[in-house]
This record gives sequence, structure tokens and C-alpha cells, in this order.
Amino acid sequence: MALDLALSPDRDLDLDLLGRASFVEGADRIAQQINTTLLAFMGEWFLDTTFGVPYFEDVLVKSPDRSGIEAIFRARIRAVPGVTHVSAMQLQLERQLRVLRVTYQADTTFGRLERVVLLQAS
Repeated sequence: MALDLALSPDRDLDLDLLGRASFVEGADRIAQQINTTLLAFMGEWFLDTTFGVPYFEDVLVKSPDRSGIEAIFRARIRAVPGVTHVSAMQLQLERQLRVLRVTYQADTTFGRLERVVLLQAS
């Protein structure tokens, strides 16, 4: 049984009122790892410069290839331990808000996950 430290919606450690950390396991752990992967820029983590999404190289470019971006996200999700298959994915761009909404369905060792990840430019 694998455990991860639980993260809050603002991607910080999820601490209770006494400052104790909580843990996440099962499908929720896999969903958290997918979220962390999709929010990470490739090369951001110095211990593994291949971790994350190549945003600067392939996504945040002048004429992005939508099918290529979807393929990148699918590959990154499939690379998360416990994910067996990405069965569906939808990319929805909200230009005025500068938000990319990634909706995915992934089959995992704990069943099917259906989640939405918001990628927002600041």
C-alpha cells in the first residue's frame, strides 16, 4: 500500500489545525500524482529534469499543435505509476481567462478516474 502526503487545493501540504500532515492513498493518490505531473514544467525539478510537461518546448508556442499537446498529456498521465490506460481526454481553452481545462478519464489499478485539471497562466 503506497501513501503520499496529501496536498491542499492550492498545492501546499494539507495540514490540520494542529499542523499534522495527512496522507492520501489509492485512486486519490494516483489522481494527485497526475495533477502534480500536469502542473509541473519539464526541467523544473532538479533531481529529474525529464519530469513534467514540456510546456516551453511544445505547449506554450506560437502555433501549438492541439493533437500533439493531447498526445503529450496522455503520455504524461500514462507514465504515472498505477495508470493503465487513458480512455478519454478533452482540452478546452478559455482564452480570456488564460486557462486550459484538461478533462481526462484514466483506468488505474484502483478503477477509473474522471478528473479535471485547470492549467492557468498567471
